[in-house]
Amino acid sequence: MKRFYTALFWLTLGPALLAQTKPPAKLEPDAQGCADSKILPKLPNCRIDNCERNDSDHREVPVREDATGQPVLAALDGDSRSVMYECTTGTTSATIVQEAAAALRAARFQIPYQFVDREGTLTAFKGDLWVLIEAASRYYTLTELKAAAPDFESITDAAGMADAIGRYGHMPVYGIKFLPGRSELVPDSDSALREVATMLEEHPLWRVRIESHTDNTGSKMGNMTLSSRRASAVATWLVGRGIKRVRLETAGVADSQPVADNATEAGRAKNERVEIVKLATQAQ
Repeated sequence: MKRFYTALFWLTLGPALLAQTKPPAKLEPDAQGCADSKILPKLPNCRIDNCERNDSDHREVPVREDATGQPVLAALDGDSRSVMYECTTGTTSATIVQEAAAALRAARFQIPYQFVDREGTLTAFKGDLWVLIEAASRYYTLTELKAAAPDFESITDAAGMADAIGRYGHMPVYGIKFLPGRSELVPDSDSALREVATMLEEHPLWRVRIESHTDNTGSKMGNMTLSSRRASAVATWLVGRGIKRVRLETAGVADSQPVADNATEAGRAKNERVEIVKLATQAQ
């Protein structure tokens, strides 16, 4: 009888158990006509499955999370090249994103956004070169895009601000200035503030977050307090101009999100800024 149940076990469950312990099938060779990425060559136990090029590409990519944990998207325009990879069984989105992040950091890329759940996403950049990773199960796509940063400093009117926010989701307003080390607005800021107010008047359904950024001069705690007060000062000015307070959020982020090199005076001036970030459309 024992032999009978042993035979029955292997007839019913044996094939499934053998399939689980069987090593993954060998991957096919790389797809012909597709070159591997030089920035991030294919990860171990992966192959090139497909590839494509796209001139004048436009993409909305996650660059950070907002206060609720939702991704904030930025628009990128430029020529792109994508390579699709297939990896062996057992590879997961988490391992793909983690290994890609380690390799990109070693290559001195900055990684402003990284997310892993059942699928994975990673955004990295170095200068004007961006690398995007989108992973699902044992497959992932790597996209390289060379994009010139938008010239925000040349935008000074309400229409230009609205267009930039519509395209990129945010707009640094460099015309808004404060007294050194203080939260009081300088009189020269009125022109830029009026344009922000006009933009909000012309888009009455928009809700925005006013973010104040500092350079890395001073202490972390002092910069956080200063940036929070500066964001509130901008909101107070706009409310005085007739913008409803319910449409405005404020955030002081200190020196946590630099856009230039803090080692230079020009870089510090660019990092010390006020950004208008679009949040959502307000219900009527």
